[in-house]
Amino acid sequence: MKPNVLLIMVDQMRFDCLSTLNHPVVDTPNLDQLARDGVLFESAYAATPTCVPARASVLTGMSQTSTGRVGYQDKVPWNYQHTIASEFSDAGYHTQAIGKMHVDPMRNLCGFHNVVLHDGYLHHSRFKHQNKVTESFNETDDYLNWLKERAGSHVDLNDLGLDCNSSTVTRPWHLKEEYHPTNWVTTQSIDFLRRRDPSKPFFLKMSFVRPHPPFDPPQAFYDMYRDLELPDPPIGDWARAED
Repeated sequence: MKPNVLLIMVDQMRFDCLSTLNHPVVDTPNLDQLARDGVLFESAYAATPTCVPARASVLTGMSQTSTGRVGYQDKVPWNYQHTIASEFSDAGYHTQAIGKMHVDPMRNLCGFHNVVLHDGYLHHSRFKHQNKVTESFNETDDYLNWLKERAGSHVDLNDLGLDCNSSTVTRPWHLKEEYHPTNWVTTQSIDFLRRRDPSKPFFLKMSFVRPHPPFDPPQAFYDMYRDLELPDPPIGDWARAED
């Protein structure tokens, strides 16, 4: 049997925010275990510092010059002949993506057999009058529909009053911890392992929206850090010369 492959992605997490890399405050015991049991790349670099083109490079194995994506731009179709998922699928793997994709159209499989989607709070998907219904967050996002089934039809992801990227407010998650999107990705992934085709190896991509701001951790996680003195955020040298 070919080896199973699990790809775990997070969004906007700094490379040094691991306790195994001696961060003075952050405590990441589970990630540290993955680092100890696997391989820790201490000098790895993203193809680009911007979300969408970086994801395109991860998914295709190509640089920006080949993907055609050099900055953040929504609503650009993802038409790539080969992706990591399509290559695994062609090799006889059962492929599944769970969580954030940030592709276009939103339900583009990008070579996966199935996608269980939660893209987080994306501006362009919140406004029905500007999009086709099939591109509305309320229609396409699996997590939001799951949340409404569990917590009530009145519940929405932005009930805290938080906005995408630009929010200046940080608050803990206001619902039960099991409803948090981070836990949702984990439980959905475990459920895939229950339902997968046992005659095939699997390629599973777990893609977490967090720690992408605005930061809304479960209360227990918030309690871990709220009374600690945190280091100042890093600021690049370029910021001193240009705004």
